[in-house]
This record gives sequence, C-alpha cells and structure tokens, in this order.
Amino acid sequence: MEIEELKAIWQQYDSKLDNLEKLNKKLILETLSKKPQKKLSWMKYRSLIALISTPFILLLALQDYWKIENIDLKFIIGCFLALLVIVYACYVEFKSFMILKDVDLSNDSIIESARKVSAFKSIFAHRLKYDLMSCPILFAGIILIGWKSFIFNSNTIIYMSALFIVTLFLGIKQFKSRKEKIERLEKEIHDLNEYVS
Repeated sequence: MEIEELKAIWQQYDSKLDNLEKLNKKLILETLSKKPQKKLSWMKYRSLIALISTPFILLLALQDYWKIENIDLKFIIGCFLALLVIVYACYVEFKSFMILKDVDLSNDSIIESARKVSAFKSIFAHRLKYDLMSCPILFAGIILIGWKSFIFNSNTIIYMSALFIVTLFLGIKQFKSRKEKIERLEKEIHDLNEYVS
C-alpha cells in the first residue's frame, strides 16, 4: 500500500513539474518573442512609410517643374521613367508590408513565422539588383523632368554626378544594414523554436 501511495504522490509531483516546465517555456517564449515582435512592427511601419512617402516626396521635390511650359518630349519621358520607378518601389514596399503584416509570433507556429520572414527576406534579397537599375532610371527621369531649368556646365555636372554617387552609396549601405537586421530577426525567430512545447 505504501508503494502505491508513493507512486501516486510521485505521479502527482511529476505532473506538477511537467506543468511548471510548460509554464516556464511559455513565459520564456513570450518574453523572448517581444524583441522580434518589435522588430517586425518596426519593419512593417518602415514599409508603410516608404509606400506612402516615396511618391509624395518625389512629387513635392519636383513641384516647381510641373508647369505647362515645361511639357515637351523630354518632360514626358522623364515623367514616365520616374513613374515607372515609383510604381516599382511602391509595389515592393506594399508586398513587403503585406508579408510582414501576416507574421504573428503569438499565434503562428515558429515554423510558419520563419517561413513568412524568409519570404520577406527573399523579396528584399532581389531588391539590391533592381535598386541598382532603378536608381539611374529615376535619376535620368528627374533630369529630364527639370531639363529646361538646368544650366549644364561643369559645376552642375560634377554636382549631379556626386549627388548620384552619394545617393547610390547610401542606398547600398542602407540595404546592407536592413539585410543584417532581417537576418538577425530570422535567427531570433529560429531560436524561439527550442522553447516551443
């Protein structure tokens, strides 16, 4: 009889210990998922802001050139090139935002969350190649839009070339920084996997 009582007590404590272990894992998972969740929220916010601000900033920056006397073939080609780049950039940011919006660390499985972040990472990985093509196209479009306002001398050409190179350099630097953040986020999500019961 004593052995049976000891077995029952042992099973009861074993059950309590299992429940405590599950509770600890759940609390650790919730605590550790806060940091990736903040990063996800920041990336969603950044994509949404880029989606809204890209066309707005370009329209605002070029508002002085939107005059009827400026309209000619160069102006139309410039508008077409700039619009092409804006549509592309907005499409990529919208697609990124929608993928990030679907990531829910609290309700999705870790594998599902990691898959969605991986999909976002693949979109972002192709982006540098297209950004390297779209930056000169946008720059050419802006030059064509403001063609009649520019006085092309050596200072203007040097200034425009320097502006283009600095813009391209900053874009590549920003791309690398964001890529590292996405990789850290992906690693943090994979690290959560050991706490899933």
